[in-house]
Amino acid sequence: MAVLIFIIGAIFGSFFLVIGTRLPKGEDVLFSRSKCDSCGHTLKWYNLIPIFSFIIQRGKCGYCHKKIAIEHFWVEIATGSLFLLTYLYFPIGYNFFVGLIISSLLIIIFVSDFKYMIILDSPLIISGTLIIILKSIYFDLKTTLISIASGVGLFLVMCTLFFLGKLLFKKEALGGGDIKLSFIIGLILDFKLGLTALILSSFVALPYAVASLEIKKNNEFPYGPFLAGSLFIVFYHYDKFNMLLDFLFTF
Repeated sequence: MAVLIFIIGAIFGSFFLVIGTRLPKGEDVLFSRSKCDSCGHTLKWYNLIPIFSFIIQRGKCGYCHKKIAIEHFWVEIATGSLFLLTYLYFPIGYNFFVGLIISSLLIIIFVSDFKYMIILDSPLIISGTLIIILKSIYFDLKTTLISIASGVGLFLVMCTLFFLGKLLFKKEALGGGDIKLSFIIGLILDFKLGLTALILSSFVALPYAVASLEIKKNNEFPYGPFLAGSLFIVFYHYDKFNMLLDFLFTF
């Protein structure tokens, strides 16, 4: 089962890379055939087997023999690994399915935000819808509504930060995708832990922000992967963060 979960994750990873690279450019992701980025040759099914095709072809196109972007290999490995981690970490149930959604969202945001500085709306909408459906299946209506309210609350917090940043720095300090993603974070974690994830993301992003400023002389960087990564960390260590917050607020 673990091997199967990893293979399924790798297959999804290949599709997530397509979503993250094509949708920002307005390209079709469902019916358009995959082509070599160098020669434009339409790839056969055996050229698209996740991980194995890259290894067998030694990282080169089977037609023009030019190098294939290494991101194909690593995204498939990463998604398979995240799916496997979720399977090993959670029993089959609510947390397992939500973990798969978070892992998928993390990969898509990582690809689209680092490559194009954009967080796509469609993965957020699909993820939010699936989370609400899972909440309604595994919990009662009250719990589901509280989670939705938490998502709205965190969304409003990010909106406030957006307008404050624009007022102080005279330009947008957050992207619209980051603000929308905060709704998903609140929906999954509820408000208290969602706010914790937002704070954690600032610390996680700080080294990259400093390096980007020093090396690239660029004060703009993709924040979405750090938000999604913090969501991943807090969700997978939900109990530990709850204990930490309970300990801090006893003083």
